[in-house]
Amino acid sequence: MKTIYQIFVRITDGLTVITGWVAALCLVAAALIVTEAVIVRKLMGISTIWQIEASVFLLIFTVFVGAPFVQKNEHHLNVDLVIIHLSPRTRELTLIVVSIISCILTAILAWYAWPMWWETVIYNEHSESLWGPPLWIPFLFLPLGMTLLFMQYIVFIGRKIERLRKGEIKDNMLPSELADVKMGENATPSE
Repeated sequence: MKTIYQIFVRITDGLTVITGWVAALCLVAAALIVTEAVIVRKLMGISTIWQIEASVFLLIFTVFVGAPFVQKNEHHLNVDLVIIHLSPRTRELTLIVVSIISCILTAILAWYAWPMWWETVIYNEHSESLWGPPLWIPFLFLPLGMTLLFMQYIVFIGRKIERLRKGEIKDNMLPSELADVKMGENATPSE
């Protein structure tokens, strides 16, 4: 029998994968829309109305709703200059503490963003552009993304704690951003 936490993990991971792929498609769509707008405006001399706003909405979706997918795969930007020098156990504990703080911040953002989105629904707010799409659509991306990111942080923290409990800690951590930088006395500039 599955526990509630295992069901939560499956749902969270499933939603994260789906929204991650949709975010990737939105990024491609935004690029295509901007390319189309440039071609239509510069080559044909036709004024564009919806392209910039639509591409901005797609990029907002990509950033906020794609963030849980990035967190799930541990691809967020990290400043690992200090953490790579910590002992494995201290490093994992530090990552758990930082993840708890991030989880709290995403919960606060989601908590305040949902009423903001609901207000745009209630008052039927629209963009002031000529295109004038309803604003509830882009306003949904922040609370949705932060809620999913909050859920993904809970899963991430749970997995970290479980690995720590089982003793499945990597002995060393490779510096991801500083792969070509040598540190210490024999350091020479990388070519």
